[in-house]
Amino acid sequence: MSTRLSRCFLLFLASAILSAGCSDGRLPTYPASGQVVFEDGSPVHVGTVELKSREHNIHARGEIGIDGRFSLSTYESGDGAVAGKHDCVVVQMVMVEEISGFRHSTLGVVHPRFGSYRTSELLVDVAEKPTNELKITVGRLSDRPTHSAGEHAHDHQPSPNNPHR
Repeated sequence: MSTRLSRCFLLFLASAILSAGCSDGRLPTYPASGQVVFEDGSPVHVGTVELKSREHNIHARGEIGIDGRFSLSTYESGDGAVAGKHDCVVVQMVMVEEISGFRHSTLGVVHPRFGSYRTSELLVDVAEKPTNELKITVGRLSDRPTHSAGEHAHDHQPSPNNPHR
């Protein structure tokens, strides 16, 4: 092999090794932030948003602030999420004190169905653009039980003061 050919080959080989060493296997991410709100538009005050890419099975996470805002991170803080469609969950840790007579409030608590990929039905799309502003709407866990019309009708007897009760 000629000296010139050897040098070109070595230069090519060194270049290939260096470029392979620079690749860390990470997919590009795109800035993504937004707000988590209840159906009435009020912000969720605490929790975590987590996205799972349908195509790549890569997760992005963000802590929910008092104003409902979050910023997603995949590999590094605030780097965003990979592009594409993502299944989404909103997770909260709700502490229940073991104090006699204590009644915890569910005010501001996200319904548990939104904390599971199997049941949340939340879908988020992250685009290949400099900014993605996301709005995630969730249901609230109510303090009051809800009943459909006619449910438990046998429990209520008409009273003389209120014939519809």
